[in-house]
Amino acid sequence: GAPTIPFCIYLSFGGNHVDFYQSSRVYQFMTSCTKTIILFTRYPRPGECKTRLLPEYSPEEAAVIHRQLTACSDKTISDYLAQYNSTTYHIYYTGASVKEMTLWFGKRKFRQQQGENLGERMADAFSATLQHVEQCLLIGADCPDITPDLLEKGFSALQNNDIVLGPAYDGGYYLIGLKQSLPATQLKGFFKDIPWGSNTVLSKTLERAENLQLQLHLLEKLHDIDTPDDLQYCNHYSYVE
Repeated sequence: GAPTIPFCIYLSFGGNHVDFYQSSRVYQFMTSCTKTIILFTRYPRPGECKTRLLPEYSPEEAAVIHRQLTACSDKTISDYLAQYNSTTYHIYYTGASVKEMTLWFGKRKFRQQQGENLGERMADAFSATLQHVEQCLLIGADCPDITPDLLEKGFSALQNNDIVLGPAYDGGYYLIGLKQSLPATQLKGFFKDIPWGSNTVLSKTLERAENLQLQLHLLEKLHDIDTPDDLQYCNHYSYVE
């Protein structure tokens, strides 16, 4: 028969219906904010997200998994905001309208991703954000093992480094952090001509940092959830609604 979504994910995330964790601190405007966390995500429209899970999973099942992983990332960031002050939270989205995103997430600060490829979109997000804060971390919605403590390690690393990366086992990275002192020309050049979606993203990025003479710190290596085989790394995860 047709494959089913792993039982562990339904247990962890509560099935198809996902109620996002709400935290008033997410929405609180603080003039003293010095840090921002960006979540990059795509609207969970069947056939337009988590396409590497196809055809083993249907477009509808892949969209459910994407929703659940995004809920996990949203809760991790909300938990971080509840523990640490002076941090704001922005969601950069694609594949939807603001109305659709609001119906999905509730009240959040949304910005539409801008750029022809992932590098351009990340460069745009960092450029806009670092005009207002000293440090910025960006994560995707693919890594359920990111924790609030890991986010704090990322910010701490930026105190003595230009860039922080969270390497993924697939050759990419699950987190990237930059700080305001990075010149705009270096920021734009850092993301240019990287083979996005390949298993050399991390190695090429490390080469780029070295060429630009940027001080870089690596966090622990974690698994992204992109393919059917990757779903095994959700088995230990205990999300409680």
